[in-house]
This record gives sequence, structure tokens and C-alpha cells, in this order.
Amino acid sequence: MKKSTEDKRDIIINDAAYKLLKMFETGHMPVAVARTMIQKQAGDSKPCHNWSLGNNLLMIANNTEDARGFKQWKEVDRHVTKGAKAFYILAPITKKITKKEIEVDKTTGKETEVEKQKTFIKGFRGIPVFNVEDTTGKPLPEINYQPAELPPLWEAAKELGLDVQYKPAVNESTYGSFYFMKGKIELYTHDTKTFFHELAHAAHGTFVELKGGQDPKQEIVAEMSSAVLMQMYDVKGFEKHNFDYIKSYAKSNDSAGVVKEIMGVLNEVEKTVEIILEHARTREKDQQIVITKNQQKTKIELER
Repeated sequence: MKKSTEDKRDIIINDAAYKLLKMFETGHMPVAVARTMIQKQAGDSKPCHNWSLGNNLLMIANNTEDARGFKQWKEVDRHVTKGAKAFYILAPITKKITKKEIEVDKTTGKETEVEKQKTFIKGFRGIPVFNVEDTTGKPLPEINYQPAELPPLWEAAKELGLDVQYKPAVNESTYGSFYFMKGKIELYTHDTKTFFHELAHAAHGTFVELKGGQDPKQEIVAEMSSAVLMQMYDVKGFEKHNFDYIKSYAKSNDSAGVVKEIMGVLNEVEKTVEIILEHARTREKDQQIVITKNQQKTKIELER
């Protein structure tokens, strides 16, 4: 019976992958949905929302989700505890210069000398900031950025031991991040696509040693796994986004070449998807056992 279930699951995964490959090869895909990013809510005063991605990574590396300067903590009625150690983020040192340029009138062709002011970065300086855990004082407002309805396979992430958090976007191009050393996923959009992509990175990391940064093969495996899962869960409108993302990491620019590269990692994609689905089933079984035990306990108490 177990073998039959696994066989059916493999067929469904393969069918979804084949359907996607045909779409990618022919270019016939559903109209792409518009993607959105999570915006900071009123009352959320964390300065880190305005930091660069690099500084946010520094903050995460220092095991906190909120860090501020001494004066910034004072502004929200919190105080840095004695003996607390700061870590340093980087702030650009800018300089303004005035340059003379020649502007040409498009209609008359007349040349005019004008002065223009330009700003450039000449270096960086370190700014000390302290973890929220090293402060005391007035409680900070708690802002919940989770979607009203959690995405499919949320329980699989929990079963894999992942800490999944929704946060305001840190820039206009990063939709999510997976920190494999910390077992943490950060999502800056409510799109199911991004959740599946980061979840796939985590599942992929259970049987291969992941490389740091944006490794092309890892990104292709994660995105194709996300695409397959969306087909299985009937999440439509992201196929073009999937293809464009994979293409950006592929060695080839034409559709046939991209499909060929996907074919080269399909075994890893299939295994990644299977691991996610298996962890989802394990979680469901555990929950069913708890429900059954509670029902039995209630029945015994009623009989008494």
C-alpha cells in the first residue's frame, strides 16, 4: 500500500514537471500575476527596515531581529544594559561635487554650459548598534505581517524545524531568504511561490551540502521545485516568473537550452519535492494522533 502511494505521488510530480517543461519550451504560459511585496505598517519603527540587505544580514548573524544605536533606543524609551557589546553596521560616506556640463537643446542644437551637483560614495564608516535583547524599558509594539491564510505546506516547514517569518521588504528585488545555518526563512512577500522556493532550499539541503550565496544550480532546483509544487497545489499565474527566474541562472538564453539545464537537475527536484510532501504527511499524521487521543480522552471522561 505504501509503495502504491509513493508511485502515485511520483507520477503526479513527474506530470507536473512535464507540463511545466512543455510550457517553458513553447512559451505558452498563463498570464503572469503581478507580484507584491510586504510594506511596513504604521507603528513599525524598526530602523533596520531601511538598512541595506548587507546590514540586515549582519544583524541576523548577531542573533537578533532588531538592533539600534544608543540614541535610537532612548527615543523609544528603552536603555542599553550595562556591559552590552555593540556590533557595527556600515553607513556610506558621501561627498557632493559640482561639475560643469554641456547641455544641447534638442530643437535648436544650441549648447549651454550648466553646473550640476552630483553625490558619490567615497567610503564607509562603522556605526555601533545594540541588540534588542540587550535593552530594557518600554515594550515595543508587535506587528504581525503573516497573511490571513497561511500557504499550503506550512506544516512541512514546521516539521523540517524551520522558523518562518514574514517581514517588510528590505529592497525592491529580494522576495525571500533562507539562512541554512540558522534554519530560518524570511519572506518579504505573501506569494506562495517564494515560500515554496525557500522551503525547497531547506529540503534540498537535507541531502546535499548547500553552498553560500546564489549558486546557479541550487537556485534552479529550488525554483523548479517551487514551480512543481504550485502545479500540484493549483497555484496559477507564476509560470512565467518561474521560467524567467530559472533563465536568469541558466547558462543558456534560449528556451531549449533552459529546459535542457532543468532536465539535468530533475532528479534533485523530484527528491526535494518528495521530502517536502513526506514531511507534510508526517505532520498531518502526528496531528491526527493527537486529535484521536484527545477524542478518546473525552470519551472516557464522558463515560465516567
